[in-house]
Amino acid sequence: MVMTSCSKKEVSKPEIAFYHWKAKADYTKVYDSAINTSQTNKIYMHYFDIESVREPSWRDDGIYPTYVLKSVDKAYQNLEIVPVVYITNSTLKTDGLNVLKLADKITKLIHQISLKHFNKKIKQVQIDCDWTMSTKAMYFRLLDALKKDFDLDVTIRLHQIKFQDKTGVPPVNRGTLMLYNMGDLRNKEQNSILENAIVKQYINAKSTYPLTLKIALPLFSQTVVTNNNKKIKLLRNTNKATLESDSNFKQINSTNFQVVSDTLYKGFYLAKGYNLKLEDVQEAEIISSYASIKKSQLKTDGIIFYYLDDASLLNHNLKNTIEKL
Repeated sequence: MVMTSCSKKEVSKPEIAFYHWKAKADYTKVYDSAINTSQTNKIYMHYFDIESVREPSWRDDGIYPTYVLKSVDKAYQNLEIVPVVYITNSTLKTDGLNVLKLADKITKLIHQISLKHFNKKIKQVQIDCDWTMSTKAMYFRLLDALKKDFDLDVTIRLHQIKFQDKTGVPPVNRGTLMLYNMGDLRNKEQNSILENAIVKQYINAKSTYPLTLKIALPLFSQTVVTNNNKKIKLLRNTNKATLESDSNFKQINSTNFQVVSDTLYKGFYLAKGYNLKLEDVQEAEIISSYASIKKSQLKTDGIIFYYLDDASLLNHNLKNTIEKL
């Protein structure tokens, strides 16, 4: 009995958290159920974006916060909140960018939002930026400046794992690998949100990375609308049944529909000839993609599901998914 007991290996489940990515932070029954099912109390809450809104001039650098968090339900005060700030790569290309000034502005706004909605300053912050080789020096300087006030976590993309010698490793202690939005939106046969086949192009059994990583997994769906000039627009969520029953749409295959006459869809005008690709992440794809990460040499310590949204959460058996991870 003793030998049998000692030979059993304890399998610990990953720590679960959720992203919240809306300017108005409501707290719904569906959110509450997901949080309780996951036995978590940690929410990564999007605070604002940093963008180059206009060309820099002698008056200012043209960089401003957008999509700022406006309201927060009091229920979130009982949870651990990690502010998330998204920084566009184009911001880092601003001529004459004053990194210290930008870091100071970001710091002050984070504190302002935290004090307003949570009555306290929050130390742990996540910075989300898909930097490139041409912007890494500026981005890493910005992170160094922000580290004076915050305990930073940064997002990492698959290409930044595979080509880390070129893209560099951010000067922080931990990261979050974004395991979604990895494919080609224009490829009508591919699910651009998540495919394990794409994950395997970047991660293998020998893959390593200096930072301990949380893994961000998708729970959302989207409709990729391609117009007659090949320009793309993304619409939140999918509704296959609606398209199948509407004579304005012709089903091409299991995921693609063509607009056969001018119409409105989700409040948007669609002209004849437009293509709609429905992208919905299946549980099997989430499980297999996460398994590919676990088979590598990457150090992982948790999962963040993207994101708290009624329609997305109702479309998944979260309890079943977590049990299989």
